[in-house]
Amino acid sequence: MSDSETPPSEPSDPGRSPGKRRDAFDRLTERRADEALITPEGTRYERKRRKPRRLGRRIRGFFSGLGVRLATWAFPLAYVAYCWLVKVTSRVELDTYREELNTALDRYGRFVGVLWHQEVFTVAYFYGEFKAHTLASTGNFGQIVAAMLERCGYTVFRGGSSTGRARRRRVLPSMIHHMREHAHERVFYGITVDGSKGPPLQLKSGALVIARSCGVPVYLCRLQTGRRWELGTWDRTAFPLPFGRLKARLIGPFWIPPDCSSKDMEGYRAHLERELLELKEMLHLEVDGEPDRREFPPDFEPRWQPGEVEGVPYGPYDLQLGPPPWFVKCGDPKKGVEAPPSEPASSEPAPSEPAP
Repeated sequence: MSDSETPPSEPSDPGRSPGKRRDAFDRLTERRADEALITPEGTRYERKRRKPRRLGRRIRGFFSGLGVRLATWAFPLAYVAYCWLVKVTSRVELDTYREELNTALDRYGRFVGVLWHQEVFTVAYFYGEFKAHTLASTGNFGQIVAAMLERCGYTVFRGGSSTGRARRRRVLPSMIHHMREHAHERVFYGITVDGSKGPPLQLKSGALVIARSCGVPVYLCRLQTGRRWELGTWDRTAFPLPFGRLKARLIGPFWIPPDCSSKDMEGYRAHLERELLELKEMLHLEVDGEPDRREFPPDFEPRWQPGEVEGVPYGPYDLQLGPPPWFVKCGDPKKGVEAPPSEPASSEPAPSEPAP
């Protein structure tokens, strides 16, 4: 569920004129001539690897494969059973979230939901009823996670960056293509924007690139658990405990203009990172009774007022009921990233500055 692809910096090219210089996001999202599109394979994905020559390594690989297959079968069952126990013994407040999410899907048909990696253990089960699309890595652990997500009802892409070249797989163009080709369906992408390796609570821009390229809104997602055990991982993954309280919220929509450059995208990225921190702060106060600002920027000061202000717009169409002129809910998928003929894309109002 991680957002592991970020745009590369634009290399300097003295021979290229400024008017013909490609945007960094265009280079990131376009499909290469020799690159096949990736379908949502889930557990059907098998990474191609060379067979080791040494007998000892072959034997270790055989038993390792058996262990992965056993975990792929057993872990999803154990996970669903445990989360069911947490659900039936806890005070679960998902009605508002469910209403907000269904309203967003009814109104726009497709959107990108962003959340922090800390919630990854809990959201797989409690968001499963919404049949979201998400992302899992290509390694053995990713195979187990993909099996768990499929058990909960997700459609799973396999790919993203990795520390090993053999496991690296560019998936962003395929996720964009999939959302465009399914413009007539309800498609909800759930992406952890600081995964899969961190740093924690720092938003990467891959999810925003999908929203920009497909002309769909971004929504902020958060599921807060009251009684929990935080693992000693880089993201302090929240492990929910029974007899607690769970509350979720969805804030949006936020819109990324289709002509937004990589330079302008940084403003949207920084603003949505701040808004996602605000949502985390608000739900900590509501569920825990106190804030938790570990890993927050040192100069963070909340702008939201619970019950009064939930969300601060950045662009002119943010947090508005009406969609922007370039949005097309159904029909030709390519039209979802173009402005109607009566209002060219160049006439869009410039993004307003975020409120202080």
